Formats: sequence, C-alpha cells, structure tokens
Amino acid sequence: MDRLSLLVSNIQKPARLSIERAVLYTESMKETEGEPMPIRQAKALKHVLENIPIQILPGEIVVGTMLPDPPGAILFPEGVGLRIINDLESLSERETNRLLVSEEDARVLVEEIAPYWENRNIEAFASKLMPDIMEVMLSGSLFVLTELAGISHVAVNYPYLLKRGFRWFVEESERRIDEIRESGCEDARKLVFYEAAKIAAEGIIRFAERYAGLARKMAEEEDDESRREELLKVAEICERVPAEPPESFHEAVQFVWFVQCALHQENYEQGISMGRIDQYLLPYYLRDVRDGRLSKKEAFEILANLWVKPNEIVPPFDSLLELYFSGQATNQALTIGGVDSSGSDATNELSYLMLEVTKAVPLRQPNVHVRVSSKTPDSFLDKLAEIIAEGKNNVGIFNDEAVFRALRFAGVKEGDAWNYSTIGCVEISPFGNAFTSSDAALINVAKALEYALNGGQDMVFGYEFGVRSERSLQTLEDVISAFREQLSHIIRLVVTGSNILEYANACVKPTPLLSLCIEDCFERGKDVTEGGARYNFTGIQAVGIADVADSLAAVEHALKKGYTLEEIIEACRRDFDGYEELHSVLLSAPKYGNDGEADRYARMILEMYCDEVSRYRNFRGGRFTAGCYPMTTNVAFGFMTSALPSGRKQGTSLNSGVSPSTGMDREGVTAAIKSVSKINYDKLSNGTSFTVNLDSGVLGGKGKDVIRALIRSFVELGGMHIQFNVLNENVLRKAQEEPEKYRWLLVRVAGWSAYFVELSRNVQDELIARISCRL
Repeated sequence: MDRLSLLVSNIQKPARLSIERAVLYTESMKETEGEPMPIRQAKALKHVLENIPIQILPGEIVVGTMLPDPPGAILFPEGVGLRIINDLESLSERETNRLLVSEEDARVLVEEIAPYWENRNIEAFASKLMPDIMEVMLSGSLFVLTELAGISHVAVNYPYLLKRGFRWFVEESERRIDEIRESGCEDARKLVFYEAAKIAAEGIIRFAERYAGLARKMAEEEDDESRREELLKVAEICERVPAEPPESFHEAVQFVWFVQCALHQENYEQGISMGRIDQYLLPYYLRDVRDGRLSKKEAFEILANLWVKPNEIVPPFDSLLELYFSGQATNQALTIGGVDSSGSDATNELSYLMLEVTKAVPLRQPNVHVRVSSKTPDSFLDKLAEIIAEGKNNVGIFNDEAVFRALRFAGVKEGDAWNYSTIGCVEISPFGNAFTSSDAALINVAKALEYALNGGQDMVFGYEFGVRSERSLQTLEDVISAFREQLSHIIRLVVTGSNILEYANACVKPTPLLSLCIEDCFERGKDVTEGGARYNFTGIQAVGIADVADSLAAVEHALKKGYTLEEIIEACRRDFDGYEELHSVLLSAPKYGNDGEADRYARMILEMYCDEVSRYRNFRGGRFTAGCYPMTTNVAFGFMTSALPSGRKQGTSLNSGVSPSTGMDREGVTAAIKSVSKINYDKLSNGTSFTVNLDSGVLGGKGKDVIRALIRSFVELGGMHIQFNVLNENVLRKAQEEPEKYRWLLVRVAGWSAYFVELSRNVQDELIARISCRL
C-alpha cells in the first residue's frame, strides 16, 4: 500500500465519541477553583497536552492527533457538549453523525463530567443574562447563536508564530511578568495574561516533546529500515518545533499541525483555519529545493499527510444540531492563490502543488479555498477548472477584488484587505490580526416576512416573537415596511444575544493559546476574547434571502393580476389549499436567479439586512458584519417557516446562501451568475456562498472549458464566492439506496464539503433537486 492510501486508511473506521479531553480538562478545572480564569484555562490546556494519549499512525511523517484512536469527536462540556447526553442511547444508530461510545465512557460523561459543568458552562452563565432571548433561540425557528458553544472561527497567524517559536513566548512572558511586578503591578490583568501565556506555551512545547519521545521509541522497535529512518527524522523535528522557529519545509508543516492540534484542545472545534498556507510555507519550500534537501515528491507527501490530518475529528452534534449543521465538518480551512498585500498576483509553485494534493486527497477536510482575481494566471485557472470538472467537490473559489472592496468597506486597511484569508465555510478576514467570530449567528430572514404578513405572529408554532402589529397591509410598500420592522427587531435580538455570549466567553472561557496566535494580543497583554486583536468583528448570516425576494416579486405580480394582499396572505396561511389558481400565479412570477426583475429585490433585501447589522458594535469593541450563507440551516429553518408568497410551501427548504431558490433558476447557470453578481458585496464583509450544481453526464468532455469560463465570468461580473458540485443524479439516488457502496462520495454543501451519505435525507434531496446544467 502506498503512503497516501495508508494515511487515508487511518481515518476510515467508524468515528467515536472521545471523552479523554473532557476528563482531563475537568480534572484540572476542579483543582484550580478560585484562581484567575485565564490561568485556569491555561493550566487545563497544559494538563490535557501533557496527559492525553498520543500515537503515531501508520505511514505518518506529520504527526499529532487531536484525540486518541481517531477518527472521533472531541467533547467540550464547557460549551454545548453536554447536549450529546440526550443521544447516548441512539448515538451509534442515528441517521447522521453516528458515533460509537462505550458504556464506561457514557457513564463517566453522565456521572462525573456533566454534574460539574451543568451550572458552570457558557449556556448556564449566559442564560441568566438573557432568558427571553434563550427562549426565542431554543425554539429553533428564528436564529441560532453559535457562540453558545464557544468562540472559534479564526485564521491563525502562522507567519507570526513560525518567526518566533513558542519558547520565545515563554521567555518573553517571563520578561514582561518581571517588568509588571517591578512597576508595582499597575496592570494586574496583564500579569495574569502573561502568566497564562507562559503556561500555554509550555504546554504545546511539552506536547511536541512527547511525540519526539514516542517517535524514538517506535524507531527502536521498527524492523523496516526506511520507516525507522522516517521515525528518527520525525523525532528530530518534534524536538525542535514548535519550541523553535522551523528551519525546513517539513519542520514548518509539522509546526503548523502541532498548533492546530493544541488549538483544537483549547477551543471549540469549528473553523480554526490555517490561513494563506502557500504564502507562508513558500520560503521554506524554495530554500529546501534549492539546497537539494527536498524534492517535489517529498513535498507532495508531506502536504498530503497534512491534508489527511484534519479528517481525524468530527463535531459531536446532537440530533437537533444535526438538523442545522449536517455533514460532520469542522471546517479547518486553508487558503491558496490570490494577490499579495500590494495587489500583485501571488500565485506560486506551492499553489499549484497544493491543487495537486487536493486532487489526490478528495476528503471533506481541509476546506480548500482558492483565491482568484483578474490577475490569476490562465495555467492556474486551467488546473483549478480541471480538478472541479473531474468531480473533486472539495474546493471553494473567492474573487479577490470583491472581497477587497468588502473588507475596505468594513474599515480594514488596504494592505490587510488584499492579504485576506478565508475562514471556516466562506468567511473572509484580514489574515492573522483579526478575530472575526465569523459564524456567531444565523438568522431566518424568511421568518421576518412571515411575521410581517401576520402582525408578528408565528404561523407554524403560534409564538409571538415578532413585533405585534395591527396595521393593515394594502400595498407592496406596506409589506416591505412591515418586513423591515420585523427584520430590525430580529437583528436586535441577535445582536443582544451575541454580545452577552461574547461577554460570557470572556468570563468563562478565555483562550490563552489562541491569544498567542493572533497578532497584537500578546503585545497588548489582552486576551482575544476581550478584544486583543487589531480587528474585531462578529459575523451574522442571513438565511432565506431569495425566498423573500421571490415573495416580493410574486406579490407585485399577483397584485397586477388583480389579487389582493388579503387573498395572498390567506393563501399562505392555508398552505395554498383551496387557492390553487393563485398558487399557480405566484409560482409563475419572476424569480431571482434568472437575470430579471426579481433580482432587484434580492439586492434590496440584502442591503436592508446589511445596513441594519452594521449599526451595532460588539463586546470586543469592533463591529457586527453581515454575511449570507446557511450551513444547512436553510433546511432546518425551512421546516419551521410557513408558506410564502413566492409559492414555496410550508416546511420546504429555504434557499442556500445567495443561490436562487431550488428549481427557480429557470434560465440556466449563466443567468444565475448574472443575478448573483448584481448583489452589493461591498456590504457583505462576512462572506457569501453561491453553489453551482452541474450534471456530469451533460458536461461530458467540455467540463474544464465550461467551468473555467464560468469562473472568469463570475470574477469579471464582480461576484464574491462560487463553488461547484459536479454530480450525477442517478449516482446520488443510488447512493441513497445503497449508502455503503458510496461511502466516500463527496459533495459541496454551503461552503464546505461532506460525504453525501452522511447528510440528512432532506439535505440529500435538496442537493438532488438542485442539479442543473442549463448553460
């Protein structure tokens, strides 16, 4: 078996629920009661890194596991980890995200871990400050506040870390502690910060030393001479990094992975991203190749090993969260291609090599994001299009010019805006000096329309979460005004909840290690959860934009046909039962995604949303930023949304991101791209998702040319993000019938990749319904 096959085989067994981190973390937190919380968190992390079982898997030359015996799910009891207790009996048999769990581990979780955390976790802290908002959120219909689980979603500043090494942080922390004490501890908070920083840095150094010892021990017992030499080299590398700055390409990659491992022990495991990896690894690669220490094949193997490693973990979602975040992705993104901080093309040898690795390792992680611009070389675009045409549905594409304008609009300096990185699904951020919390909340904007049409009343569950109104709706302008009022109300609730949760995170879960990984935090002596980063954003996402746009266009159309608003509203309340003729009229109205009249409503609604979001400041002293992507909340929110004037029936999925509603892009892909490009992306500084689904059977041999042309057109028209699913409807339906035969069938969802058979049936059905190849 070749190395790549061996590496992939390491993560192909069923995933398990891992409680080891939770046990060790809880042990330490019990022992440090009464100490400052940043120091408690640092000690807990160090305790985990010093004691969690370690292993080097067969064939590995980049080592470090995030949990014993991968693959598995890391449990975070200080966040929402205890929710999994409700699923323990069915965990290994449920429809999606199955996890194996032993009886003993289940007992320890229920009897030893849960009792300590049930009144100490983030939810327990925050719920006392916002009981009314918790009630709304727990209904599941209106919005999701993800910071309840913890704060992550960040691009790590690896150039900053690689330059220093973690021993520097230990020594510099000691120096600053001495200075603070000599000054009379004028700023005791900084004293605590640097004490915590020192402990966290010592913890990650010790973690690597443990792997060095294990590698040497395994080398002594290894009969195969080649593997023995590999293990000895691994030991030498682990003895050096991440304590010291790396001196080789292999050391630099290993450095990155050790940091990823440690950050995933400290922080909730969503969206901790590697940043512009082809840029910061390039000097090491070029130097090693020039000096004859590294061949392209060796670099390929090192990178392939790195590409496999993020697949060792899956999220421990309970069944309810699976409705909103189906697909088992932890969204460790990395960014390649694009321009540099001066706006000049920065595509390089590693950019091409990393595309080759992505082609060879078609796994759901890492989330490979490719930056393109008008300056991107044709040869690079050809390679990218070729990979996509072959059905490697694990790539997202970002338009540099559109992203630059959005970040500048958000107040980011020019050089930082050009040097942006991607995070998680489709989020954008200045690289390495920003803490965006870019997936803090997702909002069901279609509910705002439902409330607008019904005086603030929820027509599915009867909740009165909207603004009560007795106003009579007579015109389309009345509907838009009522929608704006309801949307403003919902956003205010979300902002309030997000700010309380950010305060809760700062109090309950400061992050000493992450604060070393974002520039300016260490220099200021200020934790990232308190605003230590240079840029501080909080990203909230709109879900269901096209459904609202289509509804407004349909109301306009039906009114012109002689129907009244009262009739339209009543038809929606009855899910069109008895209103079949009106339903047909509403469905025949112009729809967003066809380069036509309805597109102006999508632009209008998004601008309305963005303007409202940008009014607010966050707990960390920054601003709220708007995005438009759904994860799979468009399916879950759709369950809970009434029929809409667009003709969409109650319970069906909402649209995904800025993509047209399912089946409504009647004029084909090129028209959809034109519609999507009409949106004002300047105000969407938290990112958007646009998915183009193409039938591989129709594309035939022209796939690469078609996709390259579509990407170029998208960039020229000014779109922000585009991703492709090259699929075959017959294959997907066979996968539904015989999932065991299609275990590794990869599809692109709403900014990340997932194995088709691990998606819920409703998400699968939506993907099948979206396949189109009308060019």
